[in-house]
Amino acid sequence: MKPKDNTSTSVNSTAIRGIVRKETPDPARKPVPVATGRKKPVDETGRELKYKTRSTVYSVTIAVVYITLILIASAFLSFFILSVGNDIFALQKTERTAEIDLGKYPTVIDVSNELADKGIIRYPWVFRLYARRKLDDGQEFIPGTYTVSSKQNYDSLINTFLAKTGERQIVTVMIPEGYTVDEIIDLFISEGIGTKEGFVDAIENGQYDYEFIKRLDSAPKNPNRRYRLEGYLFPDTYYFYTDWSEEQVINKLLDNFDTKMAKEYYTFIDKSGYTLDQYLMIASLIQKEAYFTSDMELVSSVIHNRLKNPKAYPKLECDSTVLYALNVHKTDITASDLEYNDPYNTYVYDGLMPGPICNPGWSAIYTAMNPAETQYYYFVSRVNGEMLYGKTLAEHNKNVATVRAEQKKN
Repeated sequence: MKPKDNTSTSVNSTAIRGIVRKETPDPARKPVPVATGRKKPVDETGRELKYKTRSTVYSVTIAVVYITLILIASAFLSFFILSVGNDIFALQKTERTAEIDLGKYPTVIDVSNELADKGIIRYPWVFRLYARRKLDDGQEFIPGTYTVSSKQNYDSLINTFLAKTGERQIVTVMIPEGYTVDEIIDLFISEGIGTKEGFVDAIENGQYDYEFIKRLDSAPKNPNRRYRLEGYLFPDTYYFYTDWSEEQVINKLLDNFDTKMAKEYYTFIDKSGYTLDQYLMIASLIQKEAYFTSDMELVSSVIHNRLKNPKAYPKLECDSTVLYALNVHKTDITASDLEYNDPYNTYVYDGLMPGPICNPGWSAIYTAMNPAETQYYYFVSRVNGEMLYGKTLAEHNKNVATVRAEQKKN
């Protein structure tokens, strides 16, 4: 009898004759989740997976909060609109009266702040916006003391500070670039504004609160300077009341100049080695000498080059300074004119003049601070207004000969 060959039977299962054999677990193999009869899904470890769900109560709560916030914001906005409207139209305001004192040059900002400080209005910024839309060109508040009431609406308040405007005459005055103080005064007088004496006093003695005036007045005074504010009366088109004082008129021109002088220009000037007044002297020369704006940078370079080389070029030799010294208008300057002994004559005196010789426009002022980089030391004007430039005296003499030839042809 042959013994049984146990190897002849192939067994792939782990179960033999009802006996279960445990296999050694593979540590790299993750356990398979076993169904436990639970209805909800489980994770790999058999723990129940939970999902966040928003209940009906939660959704309703969010909706209520959202609607409440909208209602609150709407209520605040409505209250603000009603409050502003009440301030503008004085519909339901507690009566209060106050005296408002407007100084020499009252602005919309000054008036609005004064009204708010006295409790006449609640929103000064709204008054400013409203007033600026209501005021016509040339209309400005009149200095004086006024009694006003919180029961007055914005229109009534504005009209109070414009009392008698219907009886006042407004004139338009266009001041050309390069006009002198004397020419500006004559222009105002021709329009029925002020007197010669009044303007001279306002120019020489008027008190004006501007940075450039502080700088001008703090510098040593040159006794040869013709007018204190020559160079600062900014040329532009203006609207004036004919009953304005000379000081009010001059202040408006100075205020315009102040708007052009941004802070960065003062910073530049303080680092440049020149004062603002000196730049205005240079600008006045540029304004008078350059017929075309395109020539201003080059004319400026000639002036700056000479100022930087005082040993070789002590005198600026500008014809425009001779005419200012003579206080005349003419095209032909004689040899005797060039020798006229006056501190403004740059053929006789070294360096810059005692003050500007006109009131320059912004292009001339800008190019005075920003000259072109050249080696030019001479310029001469042609018949058509164009400029010819020279680096040496020989080049300049050649240019002068060209100009004289053109003049003979004409």
